[in-house]
Amino acid sequence: MSPPRVLSLACVVSLLAGCAEELPDSDAAVYLGDAGRSHFSPLTQIHAGNVATLAPAWVHDTNEFGDGVSVMVTSPLVVDGVLYGLTPRLNAFALDAATGEVLWRFDTPASGGVQRGLSWWTAGDERRLFFVAGPYLFSLDPHTGETVSAFAEDGRLDLRTFADGAEVTAPSPPTVFKHLVVIGLEGGSPETSILAVDATSGTRAWHFRAGVSASVGMALDADRALLLVPTGPPTPEYVGKGRADDQLSDSLLALDVLRGELRWRRELVREGLRGRELTAPPTLVQVSWQDAVTDAAALPTRSGYLHLFNRDTGASLLETEKVNAPPSTVPGERTAPVHTTSTVRLTRQESGLSEAMAGLVREQFAPPSMAGTVLFPGVGAGVGWGGAAYHPAARKLFVNIEETASALRLIEVPEGFSAQDAYLAHCARCHGADRKGLFQDRQDRYGAGGPSLVGIGARFTEREIESTITKGRGAMQALPEVGEVDRAGIVEYLVAEPDYLTYDDRTTESAHVAVEPVTLRSADGLPANAPPWGSLVALDLDTGAIDWHVPLGGYPGHPERGLGAENAGGPLLTASGLLFVGATPDSRFRAYDAADGTLLWEADLDAPGYATPVTYSTGGRQYIVIAAGGGLLGPPSGSTYAAFRLPD
Repeated sequence: MSPPRVLSLACVVSLLAGCAEELPDSDAAVYLGDAGRSHFSPLTQIHAGNVATLAPAWVHDTNEFGDGVSVMVTSPLVVDGVLYGLTPRLNAFALDAATGEVLWRFDTPASGGVQRGLSWWTAGDERRLFFVAGPYLFSLDPHTGETVSAFAEDGRLDLRTFADGAEVTAPSPPTVFKHLVVIGLEGGSPETSILAVDATSGTRAWHFRAGVSASVGMALDADRALLLVPTGPPTPEYVGKGRADDQLSDSLLALDVLRGELRWRRELVREGLRGRELTAPPTLVQVSWQDAVTDAAALPTRSGYLHLFNRDTGASLLETEKVNAPPSTVPGERTAPVHTTSTVRLTRQESGLSEAMAGLVREQFAPPSMAGTVLFPGVGAGVGWGGAAYHPAARKLFVNIEETASALRLIEVPEGFSAQDAYLAHCARCHGADRKGLFQDRQDRYGAGGPSLVGIGARFTEREIESTITKGRGAMQALPEVGEVDRAGIVEYLVAEPDYLTYDDRTTESAHVAVEPVTLRSADGLPANAPPWGSLVALDLDTGAIDWHVPLGGYPGHPERGLGAENAGGPLLTASGLLFVGATPDSRFRAYDAADGTLLWEADLDAPGYATPVTYSTGGRQYIVIAAGGGLLGPPSGSTYAAFRLPD
């Protein structure tokens, strides 16, 4: 018999609904709620009985909405009545958390990419604000917004110095513990995947080589000094030939946070051929296991499965099953005949694709092929970087999922092909043979032209780069004349960033590369598989059963209820039993009853809120804030932070 929960969710909600309206100040000082990434807040002033009256408190416009598509996915921090956030260009700012009044702003000298959050560090009377923009880790004085001169080089640490000079970034905020700031890197050299530096000086404390990126976010068990880090897919993606043998890819790593030593590892995805990379940070939870409450780590995945591990040993706390997989049809490619999966699935099994897609291979673990393979959930679907919310008293997990399908296809690269030649033929005229651009301020170049493409692999995904070539972006026009092989070569060349004077990549034999996966869509632009395409799901961790499952969101111009939508960003859970989530293309911000999934409130944002909201209290009032940056799943883009509270 399972041990009783401390309180059922219904009991928790009913007890808290009658709490007094006045409350002390409460911070949101840690990304995703706490170091365990629970997305949970103990605040209860806003509850099911009054959330319908929630109204705008203030809106802060960062004034960085320009031409083209931009994104802003930052979850802000709030400490002592001050809100700290980032603009679309990753400039930092501080606001009065009650009024939205600007207190200071710090313009980063070199920005780029995306950033999901910031980190707060304190020791004695010292306070520091850390964040990553482009290849730099910044340390700011949170009172003034000025860099801390004692940290690295005048408050800025160049992360490239730990990656053999290669371009790197970190789209998730650092994890802080005692005197350490720990960063999971993306791009660059495999020699340093996870890096820890001293919080006061910026000197390296340790680094861990995983051979792949480790940038989706970490969870920290401070009592165990245990850092849980999901790792990225092996390279090259989708094709196994030519990979290094020592990559700790698609795994959950447990590291000693003080020493950077590996305690245990669990591989969750075999081969890394199907776009099933780990994209969400783990969530520290407790679960009933063999008549005792066990400390565990929950990790939902792109493939739609939930994994649950004992924090001390890494042992799985869920039953697994073996699934047969067909062999690859690509010459020389070796694939595993059997895959092991969790028995707890958050997404449905069948895509509901029409018969028009019958020519595509649909088996769950079918490897990529020349004919084309259906991925369901597709690349970008399942559970994304927003991760899951956890209610500690009820031992429930809440997560927004996406259920769209993708098609993945391989193409053959002929003998004698050169990715550099493809770049020179189609791109060098505007961006230079050395990829440094042809703007007027380059004295050794002629006229005006395109911007520098150096470091583009750290700012955009391969899919975004390819989309820019085919569809255009901002001032750049689409290049429909660039064929599939050339397009794939250009993307590879830009991400690899070789020395163009000495680089010789001409193939000596034919090879296979993947055409970037695309979401399958119908003629009206909506996903081609059966809805719902996005949902909010509640799961009982003790039983592994789904408590409820409701459609989430919609699309502009399609007001039909129940379709759900593609989504990005995560939920916020409060102790009063409310789930707040933006995440959808219809630019709506919603509150749900965590007990049964009933929609209780919704409001319009200036753009889609592809970020995880936060809540805090100041001056006796509880606030909910979300960044409305849009852009991530297509236009529109935005540049505002919106705050809500109960009316006076």
